[in-house]
Amino acid sequence: MSEVGDGTPWHVLEKVREGQEEIPGLLRGLVTPGSGRVPWSAFDYRLRWTDPPELVVAVLRRLLDMLPQLDGAGRTGVLDLVAGRAVMLRVGVLRADAPGMAEVLADGQRAAARLLADSRAEVRSYAARAIEQVRSADPATLEALRRQAAVESDPAALGRHLIAAGEVLAALGASRPPGWLDPWLEHSDPHVRLAARSAQLTSGGVTPDGAPATTATATATATTLSGSPDARRAAVQEAGAQLRRWRNPAAGTWETVLAGLSDDDLLTSHEAHGIVARGGSSIAPYADLLVPHRWRAGERADHLVRGLVGIGDPRALPWYLKRAESYWMEVGSLPVEWAPSVMPALLLQLGGLRTERVLRILTGWGPAAAPAVPDLMGLLDTPYARAAVGALGRIGPAAADAAGLLAALAKGDLRPRRFAESEDREPRRWHGVQSAAWAYWRVTGDPGLALDALGAAVRGGLARPVLSHLAELGPLATGYTDALRPLLGSLGEWTRVGAAEAWWRLTGDADTAVATLLPELRPLSEHRADPLVLRVVTALGAIGRPAATAVPPLTEVIVSERRYGGDILRDEELCRVVRTALAAMGRLRHDAPPGPGIRR
Repeated sequence: MSEVGDGTPWHVLEKVREGQEEIPGLLRGLVTPGSGRVPWSAFDYRLRWTDPPELVVAVLRRLLDMLPQLDGAGRTGVLDLVAGRAVMLRVGVLRADAPGMAEVLADGQRAAARLLADSRAEVRSYAARAIEQVRSADPATLEALRRQAAVESDPAALGRHLIAAGEVLAALGASRPPGWLDPWLEHSDPHVRLAARSAQLTSGGVTPDGAPATTATATATATTLSGSPDARRAAVQEAGAQLRRWRNPAAGTWETVLAGLSDDDLLTSHEAHGIVARGGSSIAPYADLLVPHRWRAGERADHLVRGLVGIGDPRALPWYLKRAESYWMEVGSLPVEWAPSVMPALLLQLGGLRTERVLRILTGWGPAAAPAVPDLMGLLDTPYARAAVGALGRIGPAAADAAGLLAALAKGDLRPRRFAESEDREPRRWHGVQSAAWAYWRVTGDPGLALDALGAAVRGGLARPVLSHLAELGPLATGYTDALRPLLGSLGEWTRVGAAEAWWRLTGDADTAVATLLPELRPLSEHRADPLVLRVVTALGAIGRPAATAVPPLTEVIVSERRYGGDILRDEELCRVVRTALAAMGRLRHDAPPGPGIRR
């Protein structure tokens, strides 16, 4: 081994004095039996990315000749070396005109193809990875990948085979992926499904409706998308549109989005991350595939963490804490069980640019937000006073320390500052007086202030902001039913709905309330799901069995294949309140298996 195949001495390639070369001895050691054997790690330690191309070519040629004699670690090491140098050549670390480099890498791909059927799954995976990175247009390699995929038992290796097949297909100039990729879209392992979809995208194969471009789904008018960045972006966008429209989209639709997460095209990757951010519970089966992408910096990582937070995945918690102040980390709620861990980070944001976001989260937590009471009290003399009042009210008796300030706000003795950096205060009666009175009742149990403030507001025509508070008071506020009755026919739909909800809770008259609420379900016939519809469904659910006339339109929501509201999160929220309402009406068990409308 003193010379390479072209007669060049090793010491010349290594640029050392004759007799000081290292590589020949290491190469011999890789195949020496017994105690003199050199482990691959020792050889790998000698190789450097700065080695001259002619040395790399010579080493690769000798290693490829030795492959049949190497153990598993040696084979994976050689295959990893082939893959790594292929990447370096593609990104420009190695010169494109390096003598012999392209040829030896092509030889490496052919050698890898012969190892696709190795008895060791790890070797099979590394062989497929080498092929994936070399990307040589070789039909024989593609056929070897197809044959091995058909019998591969290891999901990780199978996924690598499929991804490699996509790269070879693209190198061969395939206009659409072959049909033999399609069955893997139905594989039980999500990694395999994702790999199959990635292979289809790489080789160009998505029809305009987002389904796989196979003979079963392609039509004469279907335009097949190529593997160009614009086409891949279009495929991801179309997949997002299908996910927002259908509860059970075609196989491979989510895999299309996930494949876009790591796309080299920044716009495609950004599009995919945005879809995941609002993916709702439908991303839960793919959570293990999403977690590795958290390392990405900036907005894209925030979108991904938002998606994981949305399904309550605890692995998202550390990253949320790290990025909580980011503009893009916009989450409407956090799991209440996270409160002890997240509370310190949230409280640090109060008074800053993210104050309103934090207050929404604290309000949603209710009594679990009790440790925030002192900080919330500090906001009662700021522009955020009304939202802070709402959070204190939802905390309830645990916020008793705030009772004095709430009473002062309710009576008008305290008017919060209008701007954070100014002592300028509201010139007239503060607009949050009724909310403060309601919060005082929630905190102390004394309804006096609330009845006075809310009753005066209803009589004065300030109905919409206070009707929900009046409804919570229920029979305590029966003295205001005469003022409430005209609001059932108000021109404003929000006022009508709020009045109907309050009317039911104050009087127990279900017939009048249901007659007012039912017409407000009309948007459901157009698959709309705006906040008012959610409120109507919630109100009907609170009425329960007397609202049974609402069962048909609500049942249609549950069984529909089409999403409502054109958004996954909005549709899932609608399904949750509809299922709760139907259960209250006695038409659906709480423990009933979910229909198309919601996943668990």
